[in-house]
Amino acid sequence: MSPSRLSSLSRGRKALHSASTARRFAALAGCLALAMGMAVAVASPASAADTTTHLEGVTGVGDVAAGNGKVFVAALDKVVVADSNGAVTASINNLSGAVGLAIAADGSRLYVALSNSREVAEVDTTTLAITRRIGLTAYACPTNLALDGSRLWVGYGCYGSWSGGILSLDLATSTPTVVAAGMYGPPLVAAAGGVLAAAEIGVSPGSIQVYDVSGPTATQRGTISNNVSSLRDIGITPDGRTIISAGSSPTNHAGWDTTTLAQIRTYGQSGWWWPNAVAISPDGAFVAAGREYGPPVSIHDTATATTLHQGDNQAGDLVAGALTFSGTDVFGVLRDSSTGRFSLWRMQGATLAAFALALSVPQSATALQPLTLTGRLTFADGSTPGAQQLTVTRRLPDGTTASLPAVTTATDGTFTVTDTPPVAGDVTYQVIWDGDPAHRWSAASGTVTVAKSQSTLSVSGPATGQAGQEVRLTGSLRFGGQAPPAPVTLTVARTFSNNFGSGEDQLAPVTTGADGSFSIVDVPAQGGQYRYTVAWAGDKASTAASATVDVNLSSTTSRLTGSMDQYPFAGETYSVTGRILFEVGSCQGPTTVHVTRKVGSRKAEQRQDVTTDAACNFRFEDTQPIATPVTYTVTWDGDSSHRGSSVIIEGYVWYQPVSVTATVEDQYLTPGQEAVINGSIVGERTGPLGEPLSLSVTRYGPDGSAVRLRDVKTAKDGTFSFRDTPPPLDPATNPRYLYVIEWAGNPTYASSGVIVAVYITATGSPSP
Repeated sequence: MSPSRLSSLSRGRKALHSASTARRFAALAGCLALAMGMAVAVASPASAADTTTHLEGVTGVGDVAAGNGKVFVAALDKVVVADSNGAVTASINNLSGAVGLAIAADGSRLYVALSNSREVAEVDTTTLAITRRIGLTAYACPTNLALDGSRLWVGYGCYGSWSGGILSLDLATSTPTVVAAGMYGPPLVAAAGGVLAAAEIGVSPGSIQVYDVSGPTATQRGTISNNVSSLRDIGITPDGRTIISAGSSPTNHAGWDTTTLAQIRTYGQSGWWWPNAVAISPDGAFVAAGREYGPPVSIHDTATATTLHQGDNQAGDLVAGALTFSGTDVFGVLRDSSTGRFSLWRMQGATLAAFALALSVPQSATALQPLTLTGRLTFADGSTPGAQQLTVTRRLPDGTTASLPAVTTATDGTFTVTDTPPVAGDVTYQVIWDGDPAHRWSAASGTVTVAKSQSTLSVSGPATGQAGQEVRLTGSLRFGGQAPPAPVTLTVARTFSNNFGSGEDQLAPVTTGADGSFSIVDVPAQGGQYRYTVAWAGDKASTAASATVDVNLSSTTSRLTGSMDQYPFAGETYSVTGRILFEVGSCQGPTTVHVTRKVGSRKAEQRQDVTTDAACNFRFEDTQPIATPVTYTVTWDGDSSHRGSSVIIEGYVWYQPVSVTATVEDQYLTPGQEAVINGSIVGERTGPLGEPLSLSVTRYGPDGSAVRLRDVKTAKDGTFSFRDTPPPLDPATNPRYLYVIEWAGNPTYASSGVIVAVYITATGSPSP
């Protein structure tokens, strides 16, 4: 930072349009109220040759200065020290309220405004020792500093107190003299070439006071007030002829003639975001113009205002007033509004001569297939640089980056980059030249929309085979006609169908070899029609693909099926039917099956063989005289092409159903009157059973007591009749007697029974 480059933490900030108004102030000893507000902005990535260093533990930043090969950042309670590459090396502590910085022209001494303790600290920039503290007890909140020769100018005053002013401090005597007072807060100050500029912050419209300080006292030349508002920073060229302001108005950095006080030029394009920082190189040749958002920093020729370079960074927004030159580099401090983190940004070679680095990318490409990028490196005057090494990086759609092999330009500056993108999507390539002592580094980038590689999958195998033997399939996977760059896993599904049924299952996955080939070995237990489907799900680089192959497997397996009529009855003929099935193909009859029968618990017996029809269906009939379980085993011996098989057919022969009916001649009896009951028993499917049967009779009284009466014999036609006199009971209670008539059944016929009721009444008729 040049002696003329001053900045301050206490700079009002007024963001227009969509940005909210905020001002950056910190409470320093109850005098200086600093509210730090950062509008959110999206920035493009920093160029690869720039560096960004996180300032660990820093919670607020005021000024930044550079000298003696170091960069100094005022961080409220300390000064952070970095080397010329931006790496933090040390910190100077015990500096409460450190906000404003000024550095001697030779870089040997650094001056720090300590707003909390009302002091200015002098620091040896070689040893980093605090050599003295200059007390300013009568002047609250010293904040902004400017150094011109041996005289230090101090902008003091707590913000909003109307007690601010400007001090002239002779470093030889440490004696302060008041130049101006009664200001709203601590004014911005810049001094060089016998000229002092001071600007109030936090007021709008604003103004810049210009003083001639070439003599022993300060003489005011005049005020710049036309179109000046919400100033954030000011700087002055080393010759003292030009003041450069940064504020919300004008909307770009403005250059003012310190003699005529007229605006003589602007820096940056109209419509760029509002200026908030300015730095001037020690030789006065360059201006670094800082803004709230993109591009946050631009470098200009001081005399012509030509834009030489633009810098951008995603690490945060530029802190107001935090810009300085260090040789050919420019340093700035950024703040990430989402995290509150501060970073030191080094813009390498910002003032060096520019050159052209062009990169051409193909309009389209395919993943996993080579693509070619071309470009050229030329200097601004059109001359060629000779052979120069370039670094190349590739950024994939997910944000991951990789370094590609470096390339060397031809003598005319042309170069070629060849790469095989590993995934589809927007792939960005960046080529960087590191520059040389006379030329600034630069980068060129281009984005290629990469399509997925078209996957093709093939599989082949035998058309026929046999169940129980190996089926070998082979195939290959190709991405755009090439083997996959690494083995991939394929899924294998198998479906089958035969005369016994169908099914689908997933086989073990298979992995391709280095050439994309694969093989599958399967041993199906069943015959039938098989379809194997091999599939690749696709990935970020290639499309999905699948292939199928059909294999017909023969089989020697046969199966017998059979069933018995569902409800056969004892003494009636029933059928047993079945069929010989082949797992694959059709059985051709007639042929013979063997039958054994097991009735109940009796020993199994061989039955007569049965001849099938032409379709290998079989049928035979049987009769069981009694109800019983029955099991048939049907066996086929097989033939020249198929193995034999058998089936067990189980069934049950049911009892013949029986119905017992009975009626009473007179249901209502008087006490002592005899009951006459007539009835019959018949087979529901056969009619009368054809022989006398014995039926049991039980009489149940009104109290539930039971009396077993004599058995009743039926006639051959199944009819029966009996008489009984119920015990007399009081007819007033209308007692009821029940007669349960039952037959126990036999091995052929099921048991059965019936219930009839009689009532005792006084009149032998239903009670009223």
